[in-house]
Amino acid sequence: MNIDELKKLVKHSTAVLVLDNGEPSFAILSYEMYKDLVLGGKEKEIKINHTVTNGISQKENIIPPAKPTLPDNELEILERINKDILALQSEIEKEEKLVAVDPSPFVD
Repeated sequence: MNIDELKKLVKHSTAVLVLDNGEPSFAILSYEMYKDLVLGGKEKEIKINHTVTNGISQKENIIPPAKPTLPDNELEILERINKDILALQSEIEKEEKLVAVDPSPFVD
């Protein structure tokens, strides 16, 4: 671990780091901080500035995010790839049906 990173951690907290061969091995901290870490911290109230019913925001005039536009050549490539995938899926399904119907050509 970088010594500068350790200095920043210790500088911004009341914890004490115990080093073993230059590497941090333990952190000594206050009971309250430890309890918050173990028990997940205290419950905090979060203020919501708009009405919410059943977890659904009632905010009006919601604008959906714009879909990214692709250059024409990339769109054509994607369309060809999708067609190839569909053709391969269809071919695989046909082969699976043939194997299910007549497994004898594959038996020695």
